[in-house]
Amino acid sequence: MAGVSRDRSLGDGVYFAPEDYLSFCRRLVITLVDVTMLLLLWIPIGVIFTFVSYNYVFTPDLVWYFCCWCYLAVLRPSRVRSVGYWVTGARIITLRGTKPSVWRMTYRVLLNFYSPLNLVYDLLWVGVDRDRQSLTDRFAGTCVVRKRAEPVGRAEIHYTYYTGMSFLYFYPCVVLPRETEELVEVELASST
Repeated sequence: MAGVSRDRSLGDGVYFAPEDYLSFCRRLVITLVDVTMLLLLWIPIGVIFTFVSYNYVFTPDLVWYFCCWCYLAVLRPSRVRSVGYWVTGARIITLRGTKPSVWRMTYRVLLNFYSPLNLVYDLLWVGVDRDRQSLTDRFAGTCVVRKRAEPVGRAEIHYTYYTGMSFLYFYPCVVLPRETEELVEVELASST
């Protein structure tokens, strides 16, 4: 029908086969391994600052926060990946299938540390999400898949709405082609 236009302002993204998305158990392993690595990182920092006098500009806490940021925002999306991603054979990409920028990963780290979404709630969301992605991934526009996963196809990116636990969640999501056809049918029916 002429006159009906679709909003494609968010562009196209990639989607994967269901088995290429990481399960709850693998996500839990990633979390436990990476938290363990960050806690083990505190030991040499504490030892160094115990024996070396320091001014209050570079406190052990600030050095540890910087190391955490480097590990979670810089190392994770790189070819090396974090230890948790390496152990589980995972990698992180954007919705468009590219490597996430440091800014996007920094936003993701800040969501993990300072958002009202605590770690348990974020991991539980993985169990109910169609693509097994956490809310942190959804809001940051990232996707955690197996290392060797190849996209099955490309589809439109649209905003998705969910309501849960007194929150309204609004984030970009790749809409599978079948769902896109259903949206077009609904739009055509509502325009007549």
